[in-house]
Amino acid sequence: MSKTKSSEVPHYELLCLFSNKYSETEVEPIRARISKLITDNGGQITSEEYWGKRKLAYPIEGFRHGYYQLFEFNLEGPKLSELTNRLRLSSDIVRHQVIKKRLKTAAELQAEEEMAVKIAARRKAAEEAENENTEKTEKSEDKRTDLKDLDQELDKIIDASNLL
Repeated sequence: MSKTKSSEVPHYELLCLFSNKYSETEVEPIRARISKLITDNGGQITSEEYWGKRKLAYPIEGFRHGYYQLFEFNLEGPKLSELTNRLRLSSDIVRHQVIKKRLKTAAELQAEEEMAVKIAARRKAAEEAENENTEKTEKSEDKRTDLKDLDQELDKIIDASNLL
């Protein structure tokens, strides 16, 4: 084997956009058909995420909304072109994009997890500090005197005999 080619099967990510002309129940068979298309070409689906109906950034073929589906799968390189050709010819799919993804090592996954824990701790600390600041401002507002109390204090000052 050459030093530049890996014996591992490449890992890909496929994002599909389905037309808004379908309902949620009509999109399900289309999603199943794409999943079957990947597995029929010798691919192994590692992850599927259905993002649901979302607004598009700009109109595509007259539609302002669409259904998004994300697939992650392993597939041999030569089979990928056949898969993309079939996706391109499908009238149900408005847009699709296939990206080659690098698999993360265990060390990278652990580092990401540690970073997520640190970020969560910082957010929690920031929320606690914000809560303390709001409590302090609420307490300072409670120290205000009532108008009746202020009037009584002013009357005492005015009635004082040592003014003259």
